[in-house]
Amino acid sequence: MDEKNNTPVVAEGLPKFVVRGTTDLPGHFFLTSVRSRNLIMLDGRGNIVWSKHEDIPADVAREDAPADAAHDDSQGVEGAKSGWWDFKKHMVDGKTYYSYHDHTGTYDDYGVRGFGPGERVILDENFDEVKRITFEQSKTVEKGHPVEGHDFLMFSLDHYILSGYIKDTVSNVPGYPDGSSVVFSYLQEVQDGTVVWEFRSTDYPELYEQTHEDAEENTRDYANQNTDAPDYVHFNSLQLDPDGNLICSFRHISSILCLDRSRNENQIKWTLSGKGDDFGLTEEQKCSCQHYAIMDGEFITLFDNGNRNKLTRICSYQLDIHEKKLLQFRERVVSGKFSSACGSVQHLYDEVFVIGWGHTDHDKVCMSVYDFNEDREMLSVEVEDPMDFTYRCVYYEK
Repeated sequence: MDEKNNTPVVAEGLPKFVVRGTTDLPGHFFLTSVRSRNLIMLDGRGNIVWSKHEDIPADVAREDAPADAAHDDSQGVEGAKSGWWDFKKHMVDGKTYYSYHDHTGTYDDYGVRGFGPGERVILDENFDEVKRITFEQSKTVEKGHPVEGHDFLMFSLDHYILSGYIKDTVSNVPGYPDGSSVVFSYLQEVQDGTVVWEFRSTDYPELYEQTHEDAEENTRDYANQNTDAPDYVHFNSLQLDPDGNLICSFRHISSILCLDRSRNENQIKWTLSGKGDDFGLTEEQKCSCQHYAIMDGEFITLFDNGNRNKLTRICSYQLDIHEKKLLQFRERVVSGKFSSACGSVQHLYDEVFVIGWGHTDHDKVCMSVYDFNEDREMLSVEVEDPMDFTYRCVYYEK
């Protein structure tokens, strides 16, 4: 322990960062970076209370990436050799667990931007590893197929929902009856070792035509002229709604989908934003390449990267699900901020939010606690190396 501030000593090898401001929040912030193996837990004042770091082994470097790809922005997110993503806390049957995604660097990433195939690691309350999870055998994947790290839901040690990207050749892309190679989004719910539900984006051919112009280059290349397999929907977050449905964010169609976990067919209950929008949103109300949609009381709140206008927003939607109507739209903006990829948002109280800024273009601030009533940043975390940006920053009460 560091007697001066009564916090644990920082793990050797962590990225250098500066904390400005403070809060009296009693819980902890959880941070991970995309291009390195770091897990960081901060208290409400920004002090490290637990952390873990590992160097990336040389033998997991991509053969087609230069040695310094982890710090070379020209490589994009996919240039990272390996990393730890999505560090989070789980309360299960009165017990505390933690988890994170280990992008091991040993699996095929299909050349997809933002895809880090690997394993979900479960830790106990003492941060000791309990198990590693990959996909179970199903009609879609073989047992042991790697998962991807954008999100994970855990109901118990043996009941959880995993996400992945799968490469396949399909014949249901409109205009390409002879077949097209794609990377599709896949969700799998496992209970006691058995797959009890799964979702494949390729089961819904209407999604092929909803890939948005704001998305990365070649995401609509169904002719496979410039890319081996386009990542046409790109899943990045999931949460349960009060009815047990999944509220999922899909970046490349700039949409939020509600998926029915009680069905194996006709699983899409409604679509918010994008070309398939069911709620009559105006173009200004629609999101662009968003991340991390959450249930926020009566609202769905999301981190809208805003690639269309290069302005990142916090967007909140109050919906009448049955009548497919937008009841209220709220937009919150931090002046001058733009995050082209990654990022997260979480509503704490009043107009105070935790924001993980992801791949910011204008500064090195990776996380903020922001009060929109007063238009001020209460606390911020600024990293020294802007290339080692955060994937997601979340807050948990003690």
